[in-house]
Amino acid sequence: MKPIDSLFIFMGISFLNAQALVINEIDADSPGADTAEFIELYSSTPNLALDGYVLVLFNGADDASYAAYDLDSYSTDAIGFFVIGDSGVTGVSYTFSSSSSSNIQNGAEAVALYQANKADFPIDTPVTTTNLIDAVVYDSDDPDDTGLLAGLGKTVQYNENASSDAANHSLQRQADGSFKTGTPSPNIANAVLSIETTEISGLHIYLNPVSQMLYVEGLTQTAIATIYTLSGERILTKPIHHSFDVSHLTTGIYMLRLIHNGTTIRIKLVKQ
Repeated sequence: MKPIDSLFIFMGISFLNAQALVINEIDADSPGADTAEFIELYSSTPNLALDGYVLVLFNGADDASYAAYDLDSYSTDAIGFFVIGDSGVTGVSYTFSSSSSSNIQNGAEAVALYQANKADFPIDTPVTTTNLIDAVVYDSDDPDDTGLLAGLGKTVQYNENASSDAANHSLQRQADGSFKTGTPSPNIANAVLSIETTEISGLHIYLNPVSQMLYVEGLTQTAIATIYTLSGERILTKPIHHSFDVSHLTTGIYMLRLIHNGTTIRIKLVKQ
């Protein structure tokens, strides 16, 4: 895989790690009896086999594991999503066990994805970065858990109740790798997934989602368009006058960076 484009490093943006699979959304608190909680993974590679991965849940009370799920024999879908959760979640691929003690918990907790096996994480395994692929430390108006953060190599703990309505919101990955609250969206693109740093007056980008041609109206001179995968791999860079063909892209979610007359915008691009 190509290295992450140096522009993002220069700008100080902690873009997604160069990895094929990420934790994309977490809903640890759903309405009522909590029957719609889930964890969503995303890969820029559709139908990615998940053999050799394990999802581990860590408790902030002792900074140790309370559940682990082998993902062998599963794969992401045609768009690149995979959802593990309660039976009430739309499109769930892997249903949590009936035991509430092994389901995703509220509070200062963590979800971690490893390239390992469930047998490597018996109950009460301490947090570790060994073979770690991705991790998210989260809470619901709880103090930061320094043990979880340090043990998983993280510096930020995300609050699902930041919107003061945790039951109706989830934590959703942004293009810069951070998480924000939004309406739960299992198996579809995060509604808040974008890092549009600057608006260009009069510029209109369409169609998005796109299957073949992407159009840009309002350009006063040639712009430079660059498309990245969510893992930071640069797919293409080319000048654009009005439109360009993206039909060769694999179905999935990308980031589009457009530089026009010294101004830069970045938006989520969904390829159908």
